[in-house]
Amino acid sequence: MKNHYINATLSLIQSGSDPQSVLDGLLKSMQSKGHERLYASVLRGVVRVLETKKDSAQATVVVAKEADVAKYASVITETLTSLDAGSDFSTKIDETIVGGVIVKNNNTVVDRSFKTALTNLYRATLK
Repeated sequence: MKNHYINATLSLIQSGSDPQSVLDGLLKSMQSKGHERLYASVLRGVVRVLETKKDSAQATVVVAKEADVAKYASVITETLTSLDAGSDFSTKIDETIVGGVIVKNNNTVVDRSFKTALTNLYRATLK
């Protein structure tokens, strides 16, 4: 049900309707059906989708240091291909991942970082 509200709201906003009147209408509609408790989560869903569309124009590759882009070029290319992301990507440096690579595209994350592998190994030994 929440997804229906999100999709309807997005459709109205993207069709050029005044966003304030769309949100007012959404709230009135939800109140008339007794669904006003979903209003905040619907708004979060709408914002998430709009932000995703804004950020999804280009894939993001996260590495521990700049030199890792060349070091893991084959892994990056293979992952971008599997995500249908093309070859254009932006690079972010995150020293906390220790090594490896994280590729993000269209709400999909492929995490091949050492940090994740080490964390998973550590958690497995605790069981």
